[in-house]
Order: sequence, then C-alpha cells, then structure tokens
Amino acid sequence: MKNNRILLQWVFCGIIVFTGHSQKLVGEAQIFEPGLISLEETWDEYISFSPDGNLMTFTRSGSGMPHRDRRIYFSYKKQGKWTEPVLAPFSGDFFDRGSSFSPDGNTIFFGSNRPGDNGFDYDSDIWFSSKRFDGTWGEAVRMNDQVNSDEYNEGHPFMAKSGNFYFVRYKRGVETDIYVSKWNGTKYLEAERLNSFINTDGPDSHCYIDPDERFLIFTPTDREGGYGGGDIYISYRKDDDWGEPVNLGTGINSDYYEYSAKPGSDNRLYFTRAGFGEPERKAADIYCIEIESLVGN
Repeated sequence: MKNNRILLQWVFCGIIVFTGHSQKLVGEAQIFEPGLISLEETWDEYISFSPDGNLMTFTRSGSGMPHRDRRIYFSYKKQGKWTEPVLAPFSGDFFDRGSSFSPDGNTIFFGSNRPGDNGFDYDSDIWFSSKRFDGTWGEAVRMNDQVNSDEYNEGHPFMAKSGNFYFVRYKRGVETDIYVSKWNGTKYLEAERLNSFINTDGPDSHCYIDPDERFLIFTPTDREGGYGGGDIYISYRKDDDWGEPVNLGTGINSDYYEYSAKPGSDNRLYFTRAGFGEPERKAADIYCIEIESLVGN
C-alpha cells in the first residue's frame, strides 16, 4: 500500500484518507426504499436526484420488460416521502438509462438507443429533456456530435456547473472509457479522454462528477485491489487534473458489482449493487449509506 494512502476499515465505520481528503461512512449500506423503488422482481438502478432533492429518477427493467428494454421513472418527494414511481414522460419505447440532472435542475440527460439522425439502431447516444415553463418535461433531443459518435455508444452523462460535460464511451469487447467535452462559453469542444489514472486497459464507466469538479466517482471493472467484478472508486482533482483513484472500501463494495454511485442532499451516498453470476446472480437494487463528507479537509 502506497504511503500516501491510509486505509482504515471498521465493521460499522470506515475512513479512507489520502492526499488531504477523507470520506467517512457511517453505519452499513441498506437497500433504498424496498417495495417502492427497489423491488424484488425488477432491476432498479442508476438513481439520480434533482438539485433541490424533490425529484428522483432511476432506471427499471424486468417484470414483463426485457432486460434490454430499460425505462426511466420519476418519483417525487412529498411531505418527506417518496411517491409511487411513474414512467418519465420522455421514456417508455426504447432502451433508456443512466439519467442525471443539469446543475440548475431544468434538464435531464440520459442514454438511449432511440432513433436519431441515422434512424433506429442499437447504438446508444446521449439525449436530454428540458423542463417547460409549465413544469412539464419536453420531447427528448439528441446531443451534438462533440459528445455522440457513430463509432461508439455513449451514456452515463453528467454536467458540471462550468458546463463541462462528462460521459462514458463504450464498445463491447473494445474499450469503455470516461470522457469530457469542455464548454468554452459558446460551444462544446471535441471530447477528450480522461487521464490514465481514470481510464485503464479495463472497462471504466458509471461516472459521477461533482458539480464543482472537485471529485469524480466511477466504477472500474476488475481493477487490481478490488473486491468484486466492479467497485466504486473516487478521484480528486489536483493541479487541474485527476489524481490516482481510491477504492471506497467494503462499507460500499462487495463481491457483487457496485456502480452508479452519487451523493444525495441528505448526507447519503446512493449506488447500485447487482450480481451477474459472481458470486451469484442478483437483481440490481439501489442502496444507500450515510456519509459525513466526500470532500474532506
């Protein structure tokens, strides 16, 4: 273990400390809203919250839907409780997943294989829906070619306050990497692959970007030192680039596949846990765990 990384893990409380940053996990990870959001008979994953914390989006598949036919659902917080999920108005006919909100909460980004300029195929591009003046959500619009490409699938989008747009490009059996398309004030620039700390020879995906771009959370697959097929890691920005990522530990990661982690406004970290045959098949559920800080000192 390298000198600049000290890892202390306790049964009920874990602390990870490195290069001046620390994360403290409090308690154990629990299934989020069982029977409402996380159902036994469905795959429930890719949770995201509006900036005000009153609208949740997540992806559901199964229970009469083919696994490839994923759909995005809404749940609203009313009087402190989450409402019964409803299908997002822009979802339902295609493979839609991995939604996120713009920093102002007025746009939802997501990956979809719906028809684009080149007609319908199984290529996944990033689309968005914007909130209208009456509070309803508009028709989905495909993002530009600085983000989307013909050669790769694109998904797992997140926009920072700067306008910089982070996302994943992937092609099965070839590569899965995290990119950023920077906003120069008037337009998006050609997407750049993040550095070799983030992107390795293995798949690196399911990214979340802190709105202020202080840290990046993502899931590499089969990275050395991991606990399962995919673990959740965090990397901090240092000298205008991304530092060496650190595994968030066994309070979150397990023998299963953990992915799509993002903090809520309630001092909790939310993530998905699923099993694709190792150690056993397990339908995806959304989990949460209390955290004191992801930013540290």
